[in-house]
Amino acid sequence: MNHEIELDLPVRTVYDQWTQFEDFPIFMKHIVDVRQLDDTHVLWKAKISGISREWKAEITQQTPDQRVAWTATDGTSNAGVVTFHPLDDDHTRVVLQMDVDPQGFLEKVADWGGYITDRTKKDLEDFKDFIEARGKATGAWRGTVERDSLRDLHAHTEDLEKLDDPELVRRAEEAGIERPLDRSRSWLVAALARHDYDNR
Repeated sequence: MNHEIELDLPVRTVYDQWTQFEDFPIFMKHIVDVRQLDDTHVLWKAKISGISREWKAEITQQTPDQRVAWTATDGTSNAGVVTFHPLDDDHTRVVLQMDVDPQGFLEKVADWGGYITDRTKKDLEDFKDFIEARGKATGAWRGTVERDSLRDLHAHTEDLEKLDDPELVRRAEEAGIERPLDRSRSWLVAALARHDYDNR
């Protein structure tokens, strides 16, 4: 899913606030608790439509005033990237790209009904309302996390290997990858992993 929103604030202010993960429960009502374990690991607890979920996310790339990318390392499967684009000195566009794998019947129904997409869009709107009302960030983390290409690719390959054949083929077709008859399932996994990585 992809969402974007424009904020009436400088890019530094917007970015600095986004790095304050432990403040997310203040304006995202379904986020129950967030704990920053270290510079690159964050523990999330959420409750959506009565369903409680917990997951640990790893920050895989972080560049001040530009982007934050993450992937879940356990719990609810999700990954994404948020990018920050200065429109001028006082306006910023935030673009959120996120991939969520619904777990269980109720979450899949919510996903089919567009609830998860709507919730994510509302989260961005709540973030905008919160930081624009304050006019300044509650804090900032200006460190950089370099992307570990081999680690990211390996982790995504492992995730794809867990998929059953029909789902793997469906994703490959969506990506425009056609497997030659003489190629194995492993070839398809590797080709899809590389495609997804190159297009992140």
